[in-house]
Amino acid sequence: MQDILLFAQHHSTLSAALIAVLVLLTILEFIKSKNSAHRLTPARATQMINHQNALILDIRNKDVFTTGHIVDAVSIPLSELESKYKRLDKSKTQPIIIVCATGLESPRAATLLAKHGFTTHILAGGLRSWKESDMPLVKE
Repeated sequence: MQDILLFAQHHSTLSAALIAVLVLLTILEFIKSKNSAHRLTPARATQMINHQNALILDIRNKDVFTTGHIVDAVSIPLSELESKYKRLDKSKTQPIIIVCATGLESPRAATLLAKHGFTTHILAGGLRSWKESDMPLVKE
């Protein structure tokens, strides 16, 4: 313990920088945890669909959506979500499960919808994890 105090006395600039970085990391983690939607496994998503009438929002492009999507999913590509989110207003009381290809784009959509008062969740791993779990897909 004395070594740490001695180091801090001799290297005050480094010690202050370390404390500043630790404080910033703590703040960023707090913000991240507050803004992030819950990540769901395919099994948990299925439970929410069946028992809580969750809405599935597929944010992949329309072309990819038609090659295979979750039953009763609503398609609004991420690029159009900012202007078309009002289509979901009648579902504000329902939880919304956001689905993308791999789970990497869904947090952006979740943040956008959360700002407008929606309860959002993310399918962890996206449609890829859904397929890996041998869950059913609809093809158009």
